[in-house]
Amino acid sequence: MTPRPKPPEDYDDNPPLDADFFSRARPAAPGEAARLRAVLERIVKAHEEGRPVDEAIAQARETLADAE
Repeated sequence: MTPRPKPPEDYDDNPPLDADFFSRARPAAPGEAARLRAVLERIVKAHEEGRPVDEAIAQARETLADAE
């Protein structure tokens, strides 16, 4: 995995959440939380075992895209 470049000095990792953010919020569909948790656990497990996490991240991105 290639290290990312350092963000600019004025970059805010935690920007304030606006009303639009909360208007998009919704409860998880049945089984959705479990699927999301599973893909995140795959990333963590791969990292802990010293394996590349690229494939696990790709699966997580696909799962997140399907959830939207």
